[in-house]
Amino acid sequence: MTTSYILEAQKKLKAEKKKLREQEAIDAKAAADAEEIKHQANLARIAKKMAIINGEVIPEEKPKKVVKKKSAAKKPAAKKPAAKKKTTKKKTK
Repeated sequence: MTTSYILEAQKKLKAEKKKLREQEAIDAKAAADAEEIKHQANLARIAKKMAIINGEVIPEEKPKKVVKKKSAAKKPAAKKPAAKKKTTKKKTK
């Protein structure tokens, strides 16, 4: 005969394992989705290269221009003039 606290511990353990299995399934699905996205990107890259090899014209993607905001608080620091280097002459014998 089994005592009640052992039965409760078994039920609790089963519930924890069930939650862990559910979380593992969610993680596995997320990993598979990420892998599929990487695979699709790789196929697109290969298709683009094959189009270039076959001589097809591909429209070039224009890079987005980054606009930097000018702040009035920053002022350019004055540059100090570079010090002249001293040269030494070697004695010839």
